[in-house]
Amino acid sequence: MRLLGIFFLLILSTTSKSQNNPFLTLKFDKLIMYDFAGGKGSDLYIVDDKGQLAKSISKQIRLEKVNITKLNKKLGEKKSYGNPTAACFDPHLGFVYYLKGKIVGHITICLDCNRLHSSIKIIAQQQGKVGQGKEAYYISDGLSESFRIFLNALLVKYNFSHQIKKK
Repeated sequence: MRLLGIFFLLILSTTSKSQNNPFLTLKFDKLIMYDFAGGKGSDLYIVDDKGQLAKSISKQIRLEKVNITKLNKKLGEKKSYGNPTAACFDPHLGFVYYLKGKIVGHITICLDCNRLHSSIKIIAQQQGKVGQGKEAYYISDGLSESFRIFLNALLVKYNFSHQIKKK
């Protein structure tokens, strides 16, 4: 009976983590990492409002399972966020999830201003809430240092532009 209780708690814990991290339950068969020239006057996001990929893509890599697993886990962890952001949003890194050739989710990242924009709501990113109702916003939704290091390792591995330079 005690073993059954432990099993139930384990399932409950796993289910709770999956509900808080939408990337653990997202149905997809391919994840592509893109290098592109985003920002004002160019492609603002890796996928636009019409569902079209950015026109300024200069490189793309299909991520391996091990990196997909790490990325998906980090995307939903509260410890991957919590830092402040700047205002530039001049992104050069994008991730696009596909299922049978159709886009099912996408993420655009600017490491210069520490912002991540996702087509899928990330609960863990919502930190430092200020205000109520429609006036509410989050001041600590920027990437954590450990998440930035992980992303930069991918940029270096695949020789993408806009790598974080050591100070």
